[in-house]
Amino acid sequence: MASKEIKADRGGHAFDVSGLGNRVTLNVNHVARFSSHLNPLLERIIKNYDPDAATNNSDELPDPDDKLDFNSVRVLSENIIGCVDFLTLVEDQVDAIDDESPGAKNKFLKAIHQNYKNHRSELLINKSVSIKNKESVISTIRQNSDLLLQQVTNSILHNAETDLHGCPLEDVLDSVYLIVCYGFINCKILERPDDY
Repeated sequence: MASKEIKADRGGHAFDVSGLGNRVTLNVNHVARFSSHLNPLLERIIKNYDPDAATNNSDELPDPDDKLDFNSVRVLSENIIGCVDFLTLVEDQVDAIDDESPGAKNKFLKAIHQNYKNHRSELLINKSVSIKNKESVISTIRQNSDLLLQQVTNSILHNAETDLHGCPLEDVLDSVYLIVCYGFINCKILERPDDY
């Protein structure tokens, strides 16, 4: 009897169930792995997000208007402003995850900032802008601020597609907007006025 070669690709598992009485049982709940540090936060926000229950704790949060104006955000400023009322929810989920896994909050903020920095670097490379020329850097960012916000949003959404397959797309997208707003308010997306 010749042996069969059984292969799996992309980190999958291969099983040979030929023959009498062979059976494989898989617990699909444990198959998916998170491909991004932000996906556990996304998952919690999706479970706890109720768009009809906006809290009015924006007095405690920094006013994003100065940063939106400084970065010349034109189109997506409406999304940022619309999410500010829900930042307490995001912070509660971040704190809960950080209590379970100390240091998670820093990982979330770092992942958001790295995502932004990657898109920012790509933009500056494409526009041939020297990082040493701060005036040119901020001018380029201002001209492309909405694009940068959209790219960060799309990247987080793309990372979530694989792992959050059981959640409605609209809930995932709403939660991604909340994370982008959280990153924006915490100065991890776009530029800090004090740095220029």
